Amino acid sequence: MEQKNTAWERDKEQLQHYRRRTPAITPLYRIVSSCREDFERSWEDLFQHEYGALRHEVLDALDAYLNCGILAHGCARAACEDPDCNHSTLIAYSCKRRGICPACDAKRAVLFAENLVEHVLLPFDHHHVVFTVPKRIRPFFLHNRALMQHLYHAAWESWKELILEQCPTGTPGAVLALHSAGDLIAFHPHSHGLFLAGAILPDGIFQALSIDAQRLQELFADKVLAALRDEPSLKDVFTQDIVDNMKSWEHSGFNVFIGEPIPHHDHERLLFAARYLKKCPVSNERLSIIELPGEDARVQYASYKNGEKQVRSFTPLEFLAELQCSIPDTWEQTTRWLGIYSSRARGAAAEKLACAQAIEAAAVGSSLGSAPLPEPVQKSSATWARLIKQVFEVDPLKCPRCGASMKIKGHLSNPNEIARITKNLGLQSQRAPPPLRYSLPLAA
Repeated sequence: MEQKNTAWERDKEQLQHYRRRTPAITPLYRIVSSCREDFERSWEDLFQHEYGALRHEVLDALDAYLNCGILAHGCARAACEDPDCNHSTLIAYSCKRRGICPACDAKRAVLFAENLVEHVLLPFDHHHVVFTVPKRIRPFFLHNRALMQHLYHAAWESWKELILEQCPTGTPGAVLALHSAGDLIAFHPHSHGLFLAGAILPDGIFQALSIDAQRLQELFADKVLAALRDEPSLKDVFTQDIVDNMKSWEHSGFNVFIGEPIPHHDHERLLFAARYLKKCPVSNERLSIIELPGEDARVQYASYKNGEKQVRSFTPLEFLAELQCSIPDTWEQTTRWLGIYSSRARGAAAEKLACAQAIEAAAVGSSLGSAPLPEPVQKSSATWARLIKQVFEVDPLKCPRCGASMKIKGHLSNPNEIARITKNLGLQSQRAPPPLRYSLPLAA
């Protein structure tokens, strides 16, 4: 018999029922819980000179994250539908914040990937493409998040230009997502995208095309530099002399990675790439807290790129300062749908299909009498239980006692009521993690 050699396979065999997560014991929760107040108070003295003003979205996200998965801050009650069992449990609410909560971002990534692969991507090959920019210009994006739009625009226009050179009448397509952090949490604005590996001709036929990666990189660099040079807010700090100087470098720092084509029938690879577009910038599995007797705690974040482990060390406040760069503004879009995948193009295609189906149904009805119209296809429900099942492959609404289905019976928000019910069920409504020992550094 084949030996199971991965931790995931071993754990999956032991995990028979869903277990409510306990965020309070994770390193990230402990850091945020211990440092939230000092982080806000010391920002102006310690970090504003490097990162700019502290955005209110960051503090809101930190506060919401501290409530995520904690029963005391609101929960739903689920009960077994088997009258002989009568087992019940509580399910804590999630924060649904972007860029900070690994659990909420994991569910969001599953939902995004499922919709993208099943309802958006056309049945043709796609490339996973990554566009990165040099360190010299990254601070501009750090202090003005509105400049991120130039990364989307430059990446898409470069790709479109190469496609239209080979197929002037075709329409390319792409779904682009913005990432703000690198493997070690350092601020690193770059974009990941799934690009149609060709173009759609006016008659609907797909024409596969090849892409010159080197030329795509050069076009991307030219468009980003030109956009920053023409940006009114950078008029006095990013001039044509700087553009010319950067273009003279042997290695510009711009880079474009084009992955091998992903066949349309390979749903697993497509789902993986689509989930990666929405991945959380921080992972609790790669985060650790080092505490030695008599010394301040240190935060370490690990990367396992190319099979080699790299570790970056922070003070707790430095870690939060880097992490806040990846928290988007309230209404900031981090995903763009372009070309054949734009909302307008998909809407026009859906309207055309609906008209064709209506004409066909009318023709069938006239020949067969009053034949019923086909039922519209409904999208899968984006419920919490279904997303949890997708992520962990365990049904959270399966009774751990009798195996019957459980059903949400109500929602609780009153702290006193939650405390009473958690006591009766033998659950903890809230558990404060042990505080971190650290000292505030001197102002820069």
